[in-house]
Amino acid sequence: MGFWKEATKITQALWFANQQACAFCGGEQAGVICPTCTTDYLQPELERCRRCGKLILSEKLLCLDCEAGRGPKYLDQVTAWGYYSGGLKDLIQKVKFEANPRSIRAIARPFSDWAISKLPVVDGIVPVPMHATRLAERGFNQAEVISSALHWELGLPILRGVERIEPTLSQVPLSRQERLHNLKGAFGVFQPQYIEGKSVWLVDDVTTTGATLEAVAKALLGSGVVAIYGLCLAAGLEKKLVPLRD
Repeated sequence: MGFWKEATKITQALWFANQQACAFCGGEQAGVICPTCTTDYLQPELERCRRCGKLILSEKLLCLDCEAGRGPKYLDQVTAWGYYSGGLKDLIQKVKFEANPRSIRAIARPFSDWAISKLPVVDGIVPVPMHATRLAERGFNQAEVISSALHWELGLPILRGVERIEPTLSQVPLSRQERLHNLKGAFGVFQPQYIEGKSVWLVDDVTTTGATLEAVAKALLGSGVVAIYGLCLAAGLEKKLVPLRD
């Protein structure tokens, strides 16, 4: 009798070892992200605008803004894993504002698998740099945390040499043109020998207008990078797809 009790405990332990809480909602299920959160926040049925990463209808390649020339111009492609809302937004904000960078570990594997399925293989990863003042306040750069997860999952090296040389105002309340002006001259490459002639994934947590990615990409191109693919955890939805509020 004792043998079967112990055998049952072992079987239960093995079974529940394959189950874990959903990284977004905390619900128990097999796998990292539950089907509901996959649908609500990752929205795999939607395409991503190739120029800015915004989630769009599947039959299109560009969002309306980028079709009108209002998107980033210095990247070969931009893509985002999911929609910046709900559980995905909560996780990103937990990393950034609650000093919990380890939360990225929960999504490292599915995010990496998704990235390698959507973007070409490159020579390395460039995290969007943070100014030294902001880095001292926060203690870490969330783009570097995401890049480290990609590095460990995929083996792609993290390329150094890009720096944020000017502190800037918060981008949140600004229009795209104001963001571009705010970021003018904010980034520089001080060790071009590490990136010259290479193709890169340019990594950040969130993209809205693509202005930050564009500013960094401009500096990279000026230092000899041959191909740049923007990769973010989250982006917005095209305006006509945003759910109406009651």
